[in-house]
Amino acid sequence: MIVMAVPTVRSQPAAAHHIIFDTDFALPPQDDGLALAFALNSPELDIVGITTVAGNYNLARANADVLRMLEIATRGDVKVYGGARRPLAHEKDTFATSHYGKWWSDDPAPAPPGGFAKKALEPMPAAEFMARTVMARPGQIEILAIGPLTNVATAIQQQPAFARAVKRIMIMGGAIASLPDGGGNITPNAEFNFWVDPEAARIVLRSGIPIVLSPLNVSVRTSFDRESFRALTASVTPITRLIDAQMRPRYESNPDFHPHMYDEVAAASLVDPTLVKTKRMVVDVDATHGINYGVSVGGAEVWPGAEGARTIDVQYDIDNARFMRLFVERVAK
Repeated sequence: MIVMAVPTVRSQPAAAHHIIFDTDFALPPQDDGLALAFALNSPELDIVGITTVAGNYNLARANADVLRMLEIATRGDVKVYGGARRPLAHEKDTFATSHYGKWWSDDPAPAPPGGFAKKALEPMPAAEFMARTVMARPGQIEILAIGPLTNVATAIQQQPAFARAVKRIMIMGGAIASLPDGGGNITPNAEFNFWVDPEAARIVLRSGIPIVLSPLNVSVRTSFDRESFRALTASVTPITRLIDAQMRPRYESNPDFHPHMYDEVAAASLVDPTLVKTKRMVVDVDATHGINYGVSVGGAEVWPGAEGARTIDVQYDIDNARFMRLFVERVAK
């Protein structure tokens, strides 16, 4: 009897994380765009859907830019769900219109590089998509939330069982004053994502979902320096060409240009948690209108006024050299 050898087929390793990518998206050089470039090239991350929210710009631009990014990356298989146009309660005022962010705007989206994408949004609203996806696969879906938390808070409000069914949420947001480098970037103590929608941040942080928080404390310890940029753009792909076109003028006009990495850290620490150091802390957000609106506070135990706050994992330090090597390696694929 002759036994025929059957060739074996090596399958790709199964993704370790099935994620909903929740974002106030804008194309590179915005950190959301760079974070998505990293995530799309990381086999550990299975992006089950992208949900958009107003934040850096308005919802129209977030939608237009992320659809175009997927088209450039030839990832038409990834579906996009439009989300919240406005925060739960935060109203537009003079401060908002005179400082960073266009979350309050109803302007039409400008055409992205190369024009608007042919790919369209899915008809289902973002919060409904989140709730349905998580409830269909309880304990399996993680959320990478790198914008204001309006969509996640809305899903919690709409589906009472949602919070118990989410495996984990990785949040880029907040700034913890009790840890080093804990100042804000929109007000003296408030970080932008939490300040845009403090009410949503408070709902999510108090929800009981297992949370890893990637605050400004860790972001400001990163640097996308000229050498990393050159290494990244030495590889020629549709994504690196986009990054090169959008960011090269900044590096050429300013020899000291080395932006911090925010959303990129949150995405990368899903792939490799050893990049960062974390601490267990009780964290809450001030949603009272006043000088501390949107400020996140962290402590070793619950304090008066934070009786409903939960203990979560908070990132506070990072190996920037190793992080940048991973980032460049993945995005340059």
